[in-house]
Amino acid sequence: MCEAANAAVVERFYRLIEENKYDEVAGLCHPEFRFYPQLDQALSANEFVAQEKANMDSCPNFTMRIHEMFTKGNQVACYVIFEGVHTKPFHDLPPTGNTLRFSLMFKLLVEDGLIKEKRAHYDSQDVVRQLSA
Repeated sequence: MCEAANAAVVERFYRLIEENKYDEVAGLCHPEFRFYPQLDQALSANEFVAQEKANMDSCPNFTMRIHEMFTKGNQVACYVIFEGVHTKPFHDLPPTGNTLRFSLMFKLLVEDGLIKEKRAHYDSQDVVRQLSA
């Protein structure tokens, strides 16, 4: 696939997450999909979707917009800003009503029109600080 087509797959992937269409998100995951929330910790597509849904459910009506995107062959990198209001439990944290806003960097590998690998880089402690303030 060309770089523009790979970028379109990634744009669709994040739009579906924002729309809470997790079955369709799973459909964009390659059979060999791996998600790395940390350097050496890999999750399968099913584990990724379950984790993503649990995280996003804590801030209904959140936005997760791509602000910058770069492509190189079948690799796509994007700078994303997440914004939402914490109205449901987030792991051990009860709802606070706090506004949550943080940035993330993602590096994705696209193969055969599907996302084969996703690596996330963000400050998880910043998320906890904002929700605990």
